[in-house]
Amino acid sequence: MLPAARSALDDLMAGNLRFRTGNPNHRTYALEHLEDLANGQKPIAAVVACMDSRVAPEIVFDQPLGSIFVARVPGNVASDSAKWMLELAVGEMHVPLVMVVGHTGCLAIGQLLDGDKGGPGGALRQEIQFAVFEAKSRNPADLYREAVIQNAKHTVEKLKRDSLAVYQAIENKQCEIVSALYEMKTGEVHLV
Repeated sequence: MLPAARSALDDLMAGNLRFRTGNPNHRTYALEHLEDLANGQKPIAAVVACMDSRVAPEIVFDQPLGSIFVARVPGNVASDSAKWMLELAVGEMHVPLVMVVGHTGCLAIGQLLDGDKGGPGGALRQEIQFAVFEAKSRNPADLYREAVIQNAKHTVEKLKRDSLAVYQAIENKQCEIVSALYEMKTGEVHLV
């Protein structure tokens, strides 16, 4: 792994350990700090996560304001808004790490496992359906969990193809992209 990406990943995982062991850094922001942030930012990573109210990357990774770009979309799929966020984070801010975080208890995955009944989302629902099919083909002991993992991996591959900034940064060895799973019951994030 690239040294800058490894450093960012280590920072995120150390923050996750603080979060899940009940020792987060309690932060207060003085007006001076907010003024500094208004003048610029130096994020270490970009995270594509689900919109689930229980999965807030800034909290789960115990990161301060200005340290991570976040796109939240149902099922942590490669939506246009997530791709745009990455064009800014990777292309403009040069973050060395992109992480796609799936999570246990994902409602979007659950809907498709239960048989998609349609509704808003169209092509984004199809993206999750590909992951569900892949998970089913593996005949896992826990289909729900495997579908969440395959969906995070599928989003990584789609972002590598569909985001020019991500593709170029990976090709130029300026960025890495990884998939992860957030365990709702324990608060632990681990790479998958």
